[in-house]
Amino acid sequence: MLFMSHNLLVALTLCSLTVIQAFPMDDFAQIKCRCIRTSSNFIPTRQFQRLEIVPAGAHCRYTEIIITKKDNSIVCVTPGVKWIDRVISDLQKKNKRRPSV
Repeated sequence: MLFMSHNLLVALTLCSLTVIQAFPMDDFAQIKCRCIRTSSNFIPTRQFQRLEIVPAGAHCRYTEIIITKKDNSIVCVTPGVKWIDRVISDLQKKNKRRPSV
């Protein structure tokens, strides 16, 4: 009986280790939203250095719009604000007009 319980313990340990190996541990610490606070204040496009749209997913359940300004400050913008929707649609139109290489 003791031998059987020992084998069961070894089998459970191996199964547990197999499950742990299935998780991608390199990105495990980065499963979180990047934006803690958002702003709906207007930011002129001439101040944009980069506009990043991060769709909702496993890392965060919200869509995140992150603007890096030319002074390297980062602002998270509230999705759905009229001015940012307009900026995004203008950029999409601009990219459609650009010939592909």
